[in-house]
Amino acid sequence: NFGRLFWAVTPMRLVDGVATEVLNANAAVAIEVRAGRDEDPNVYHEFTDTGGELIVTRQRYEKELKQPDQSTNGQIQEGKPGLRASVLYDQDNWTFWSFPIATSGQPAPLERGNHIQVRVTLESDSFFDFVRLDSLWLETSPPLAQQVIGEVARVDQPEPARGLTEVRLGEMTDFTYDLRAEFDAAGQQGFDAIRIRTSSRPQFRRLEMGATLQAIDPAAVVEGQDELVVQLPERVTRSRNVPVRLVFGTEVFVFANTFTGEVFDTQSADLPQQVEEGDVRDEVKTSSLQVFGLSGDAQQTIQDLRFSSGVVTPNGDGINDQLQIDYQLFRLPQPLPVELVIYNLAGRQVARIAQGYQGAGPQQLSWDGRAADGSALPPGLYLLDLSIRSEFKDFRHLQAVGVAY
Repeated sequence: NFGRLFWAVTPMRLVDGVATEVLNANAAVAIEVRAGRDEDPNVYHEFTDTGGELIVTRQRYEKELKQPDQSTNGQIQEGKPGLRASVLYDQDNWTFWSFPIATSGQPAPLERGNHIQVRVTLESDSFFDFVRLDSLWLETSPPLAQQVIGEVARVDQPEPARGLTEVRLGEMTDFTYDLRAEFDAAGQQGFDAIRIRTSSRPQFRRLEMGATLQAIDPAAVVEGQDELVVQLPERVTRSRNVPVRLVFGTEVFVFANTFTGEVFDTQSADLPQQVEEGDVRDEVKTSSLQVFGLSGDAQQTIQDLRFSSGVVTPNGDGINDQLQIDYQLFRLPQPLPVELVIYNLAGRQVARIAQGYQGAGPQQLSWDGRAADGSALPPGLYLLDLSIRSEFKDFRHLQAVGVAY
């Protein structure tokens, strides 16, 4: 099992031809990872005498086979035994590269495996700036089970017509989350808790365990902002390996959302183990952890914008001193930078508030009714510009708010 990925870098700048440590270098590091169950993420092939392709070892491909010659007209000679054929990615035993990780200490997006590859990209916005990679390490621990398989479905549609779990975006929907563990070694200690990442606040309904899935009281339940944690009343082990089903409700705000899950042992410091999607129960026909928004839900990115008041009164009396803004973000595949910009009616910017990165789902921000330097603004109407900035397009919502004293 893989845990968090850590690294340390030193910002550097070339000053008079000398590499010098600085604090403000315009450079950064991004790291991608992938995991595998054998030593090589590629599958190598040799041509057969019929023009087909045969899998061979990397040793034979690189040391014994020849590269096909290219004729004068630019055509590669016909394949035959002894010549190299295609090199394909081993999708059966290796995951694809993860999205770039930009912050140290984040959980590594790696599935269970015994090999990893790391790709480090050093980026710079200045010819003279760069970063030095000082260290890189990854948490690991033995797996809690040989494999933990999960399958999600709507409660009212365990056998969807297209085999896909489809929902209305932004609508509370109840799901089943079935788990089945496999053990092949006595040293695999099992687990007693499950975490499901839902991307929006979940509502626990019930826990079912056993061959007939009887409802049972959990030892503990935690409904987080974007995850559900359920502690089982008894451990799932090799000697007591029973099916588990969680039933919960949540809202989906993106067209393709994966309910990633992990199991862990509350009595141990060992790392959690990821849930891998697959066929868990015969009566559920999705074999997946993905949930899809219905294709007809062509909604705006910023929706359900609600202001705590139409007027903010920053005079310290405790009434409307802060303007609270609640809204929902749809269709964002990953968190994007959000900011609130305030203009007066002449179009001049008076304040800018960076909110950091926000993802799809319910969000919230606030404004204290003051200018960028903290000074009081003259009473009157102001225009609030809530914007979500992506690489290709910005999403904006404008609304007028009054300031009074």
